[in-house]
Amino acid sequence: MDKEENKQRLIEELGVHFEAEYNLPPLAARIFGNLVVTDEVGLTFDDCQNKRGASKSSISTSLNLLLQLGMITYFTKSGDRRRYFKISDKSTFFIKKLEQALKKAANESKMIQKVTKYDQEFNKEKYNSNKEKIEAYMNCLAQNEVTYKETIETLKKLI
Repeated sequence: MDKEENKQRLIEELGVHFEAEYNLPPLAARIFGNLVVTDEVGLTFDDCQNKRGASKSSISTSLNLLLQLGMITYFTKSGDRRRYFKISDKSTFFIKKLEQALKKAANESKMIQKVTKYDQEFNKEKYNSNKEKIEAYMNCLAQNEVTYKETIETLKKLI
């Protein structure tokens, strides 16, 4: 299998991953996959359209979504009116992703605590039967929060 075939297979795999992981529509996920594996510094609107074979409006909608999500940025070249799209700085992207995971874990922890408090007061049997499971789960969330915070700090130092 040659480089181009490998590249297309990887873009498809990345697309499926980005659809699931980031809740992206298929076209936006494939455009992001193209930007991840491109050998070029950035891709123009026309490049994206040619590589995906989609309509201008679909490409535009997908690029705007990726821009809004902070997954991509664009730059211009002197004397060239076109915009060149590229993935956002990886460190910044990874930090945002970890901050989202941290927030999700904190919210999950808060809600579990509220349910546990309610069960402890109003449903003692349920509270007692789930106590060990809840403690194990809460310990996991707490460990993940510590890991997320440490990794975010490490990445911030590397920027």
